[in-house]
Amino acid sequence: MLHNLNLKKALAIVIGVVLGIIVIFLAFTLAQNVLTRATNVKPQDVVISSVTQNSAKVTWTTDQETLSNIEYGTSATALSFSAPETEKTKSHSVDLTLLSKSTTYYFQIAVGGQKYDNGGIPWTFTTRSGEGDSQTGGANPIASPTAALTTAVTPTTLPTAIPSPTVVITGGCNFSNCEDMKANFGKGCTTQDYFKCVRKTTPTLTPTPTR
Repeated sequence: MLHNLNLKKALAIVIGVVLGIIVIFLAFTLAQNVLTRATNVKPQDVVISSVTQNSAKVTWTTDQETLSNIEYGTSATALSFSAPETEKTKSHSVDLTLLSKSTTYYFQIAVGGQKYDNGGIPWTFTTRSGEGDSQTGGANPIASPTAALTTAVTPTTLPTAIPSPTVVITGGCNFSNCEDMKANFGKGCTTQDYFKCVRKTTPTLTPTPTR
C-alpha cells in the first residue's frame, strides 16, 4: 500500500514537471511569434516627401503585408487626425491632405493595436509657406541683367591735308621756289642769293582747324 502511494506521488511529480515544460515551451513559442510578427509589421525606411503648402506624402515598407493607419496632428501629444490605408501591402504610401501652410505636423503609424513612432517621439514635418518657397527648395529666380548702355562715339574728323605753300623768292633770283633755284644754280644767282633765299622763304604753316 505504501509502495503504491509513493509510486503515485512520483508519477504526479513527473507529470507536473512535463506539464510545466510544455507550458513554458508554449509560452516561449507564443512570445517569439508575437515578437516576430511585431518585427515583420514594424515600419521601416519612413520617408516624408512632396511637401507643399497643404499636403505631404509619407512612404515606408514592412516585411509583412499590413493595413496601416497614420495618426497625425499639430501637437505631439494630440494626434487627432487619421489617414488609413485601403489595402494590405509591403510598400506603403499615404497622402496627407488639407493641411495648413507654415505648420508643423507630428505623426505615428498604427498597425493593428500597435503604434510605431520615431524612437519614442513622433515623426515630424513642416508645410511650406508659399512665399518664395517651392518644391525645388525655394530658390529665388535669377534676375535678368540690366542691358548695358551704349554710348555713341562721334568719330573725330580728320584734318584736311594742308597743301604745300608756294615759296616766294625775295632775293635777286626770280624763281617760284628754292628747288628751282637750286636746279638753275649758277645761272644768274650767286651763292649768297641762294642762302638769302633759304633764310627768307622758310614758310610759316597755319594748321587748318579741326571740325
